[in-house]
Amino acid sequence: GEPARARRADPAARIIAVATADGREILEAGTGWHHEPGSAEIVFTHPPPGPPILDAERFLPENAPHAYRHRAGDPRQWLLYRPGRWFHDRDLEITYERAADAAPPPVVCHGSLPRTRARLAEGKPLVIGVSGDSISTGLDASEITAAPPCQPGWPDLVVAQLRVAVPARVTHVNRAVAGWSVADGLADLDALLDAEPDLVIVAYGMNDVGRRDPQWYREQTGAIVRRVQDRRPGADVLLVATMLGNDEWIHTPREMFDRYRDELAGLVGEGVALVDMTAVWESLLRSKEVFDLTGNGLNHPNDFGHRLYARGVLEMLLERP
Repeated sequence: GEPARARRADPAARIIAVATADGREILEAGTGWHHEPGSAEIVFTHPPPGPPILDAERFLPENAPHAYRHRAGDPRQWLLYRPGRWFHDRDLEITYERAADAAPPPVVCHGSLPRTRARLAEGKPLVIGVSGDSISTGLDASEITAAPPCQPGWPDLVVAQLRVAVPARVTHVNRAVAGWSVADGLADLDALLDAEPDLVIVAYGMNDVGRRDPQWYREQTGAIVRRVQDRRPGADVLLVATMLGNDEWIHTPREMFDRYRDELAGLVGEGVALVDMTAVWESLLRSKEVFDLTGNGLNHPNDFGHRLYARGVLEMLLERP
């Protein structure tokens, strides 16, 4: 019975347009929605385009269709789980001018990769090796789900941007596998290193936080770093602290993410840097909903989330103009 509302990460001076994520329906200014200048919220005076996600759909009975076990603290309640394009078909994209005192979502990085930056600036070929879980395979980006605008996942976005931004020939080998833990990445590392990468990106954590053992996570990641340095002494390593999972899900305890990220930060040093997507998600979720950033309801980013990942990695690799 209440009007639908949408919240952005920061206040807007002016809303330019509201569109469905597939770009098929665009609501121009003042068409079906209202915005107070300086507010971070839009109120829809008419039903918004695309089907809504109802509060009753967030938590479902055990074994219900499109549900995954289970809610933290209540095994009888399962969580909404819709991989594919279901969330994408309900996403809205809002184009706006930020208010004068608003800042874009943060990019949180630690350390630097001068060898990789120099290689790119000098036009030398760069081979990127990616070791990661389902997030790094690109799930549930719209290209994977065959939904317009067919945006690829973050590793492909990074390579595409590098190819237009620098004179170097950039290629990549992506050995990420859905469901993998950092221990799987360690076991597979020799196969990745056979591709002779100049930069190895290591992106795990989402499938590891449920173990509740940050020290083990550091040991496994540290072993990856040391093996890269032994076999490829001229290569850099970029660690990626994972986005946050749904805080209601038993397998992604929210209090573990910072601790796992902090263990990665302890590995930063010469030729080893960190992109902190954990901090980016924490910042955005102070004002946005979990469903604003997820592609499946639990632990994958949507198109916007994949762009945030790509933005963080590119910040480490490209010199600012």
